[in-house]
Amino acid sequence: MKKFFMVAALAATSLVAAQAQEEFKPKAGDVTTDFSLFANGLFNTPLSLHNGGNVPSGITSGSNSLEFKLNPVGVLKGRYFFQDDLALRLSLGLGMPSAKETTNNTNGSQEQKYRTSTLFVGLGIEKHFAGTNRLSPYVGAELHLGSYSTNYELHNTVTAGNVTTKTDKEIKTAPGFVFGGGLFLGADYYIAPKVFLGLEAGLNIDSRSLGKTTDITTTNQTINGVAQPTTTADNSGKTKYSGASLSTDLQVGFKIGFVF
Repeated sequence: MKKFFMVAALAATSLVAAQAQEEFKPKAGDVTTDFSLFANGLFNTPLSLHNGGNVPSGITSGSNSLEFKLNPVGVLKGRYFFQDDLALRLSLGLGMPSAKETTNNTNGSQEQKYRTSTLFVGLGIEKHFAGTNRLSPYVGAELHLGSYSTNYELHNTVTAGNVTTKTDKEIKTAPGFVFGGGLFLGADYYIAPKVFLGLEAGLNIDSRSLGKTTDITTTNQTINGVAQPTTTADNSGKTKYSGASLSTDLQVGFKIGFVF
């Protein structure tokens, strides 16, 4: 019996030693990939199109502001460790967020829709610190380029006496561009060999511009049940909105990644 316990103790000691020596974090030459589920973050500063895109101000749909945000819905990132503690990173994000609001009253109804299509590409470098066997904290810097387009629709119906007026407004912007850079810090925690969860926070500064804006309003009126001629107003033109802004983005998304 004594020999049995000695063998069991030796086996347990060997198992603990093997786990302690097991490699969790990447080394020079390794490649990692991860996906951020909530790349929009918690405290983003929205890049409003109200000035240049002619989208009416103050429009909200529940908790969703009808404004464009640079950060896409999801970000896929790849990293190459050219040293144990240094990695190059390439980020790619794609998202199509939208918002909708419908209001009704005794005189009619109004519906507003807002959609964006965004693409984000970033190139950066990370410096990793010792941390622990499973925890890898890091800091870094990144340059990024973004492209986006927007579409805003307003459908309004009002009845006054025997007159019903239906107004349809649509505003589109040609692809706009964002160029900038940022500093960030984060940490990866390896829940298993070569499998990790991570958090990241960053401060970005961006310069942005918008392309040509298309703004068309169509009005249809009915008087005593008789349709009147349709009128169309075209307010399209070049936007005058451009400039620089400072935005802070806290990205928390239960990021999951793998080491290859």
